[in-house]
Amino acid sequence: MGVIRPRGKGDLVLLDRLTIRDVELPNRVVMAPMSQRAADPTGRATPWHLVHYGARAVGGVGLIMIEDCAVAPEGRGHSGALGLWDDDQGDALRPVVEFCHDQGATVGLQLGHTGRKAFADEADPLDPVVGATGEPFDAASHEPRALSDEEVRRLVGAYGQAAARARRIGVDVVEVHASNGYLLHEFLSPLTNTRPGPYGPDGAERVLVEVVAAVRDAVGPGAPVFVRLCVDDLAAGGWRPETVTPVVESLRRAGCDVVDAAAGGAVDGASSFDRPVDFTGLAREIRTRTGVPTVVAGGIADAAAADEALASGACDLVAVGRLLLENPYWAASLVRPGAGT
Repeated sequence: MGVIRPRGKGDLVLLDRLTIRDVELPNRVVMAPMSQRAADPTGRATPWHLVHYGARAVGGVGLIMIEDCAVAPEGRGHSGALGLWDDDQGDALRPVVEFCHDQGATVGLQLGHTGRKAFADEADPLDPVVGATGEPFDAASHEPRALSDEEVRRLVGAYGQAAARARRIGVDVVEVHASNGYLLHEFLSPLTNTRPGPYGPDGAERVLVEVVAAVRDAVGPGAPVFVRLCVDDLAAGGWRPETVTPVVESLRRAGCDVVDAAAGGAVDGASSFDRPVDFTGLAREIRTRTGVPTVVAGGIADAAAADEALASGACDLVAVGRLLLENPYWAASLVRPGAGT
């Protein structure tokens, strides 16, 4: 795992630097990856992405996390989603990465595949929807085609190839998306994985561990690898922090440095939109049980809450979404005494 150095002694822990492997973050503020629905029809970045991410880099965010980029055409969540399954898509993102670096930010990129939730709000998916099984998410969703074991193995390779593209364009951190009921989460959760064979319930974590190992091999020893992991399915019979602990240990051995704690989304009616979730508590449980560094993403309303989560030992980084949408310069405002609280 990555080596995280001790925190500094500034007025706000949020403003302390953090080193993970060979990457030094200027502060503990992460821009949460938020889909902009602004890619062109081929999954390439547009000027919108340069302005959107660039503004937050100018605004002092330590780690800009670029939204979920699909590793395969059928993995896009919608027709405006980014992709990173070919080199042209990487070339379109390169100016975004370079501009953010020029402003002093580090840059992360989230890789994913939305599985049976792909194109959920579109009547005609651009590609056939696939999943761990042939079961749709709900009665209104597209019916997926179950992936064969060979197709699963090819997808593992696709994650590694996309991670290599991310590194070639200068991305510092790669995050694997394994939550929200997307494909990797669908394999993980006992609520959704009913397939036979080596990627069935008895090998539920196998796909994710293989993906993380492929990404680690692609990015090399110096780049941090994060995993956005569902640690609570918010439903009976699903993941709980105590049951996911062995999976986190396996991920660490495969090359994961940081867990971005998420909850819900595997089945209909069980998400953070349906009930309150203590994301700070979930991150704390994973960090305490495994010693793996964590990100709190969700429930952070102001700088005081963010700093308390860090100072209490619940997490090592705080991902901020809504605050940065409302004020791109929120992070920079924290250098002024009393600002942002």
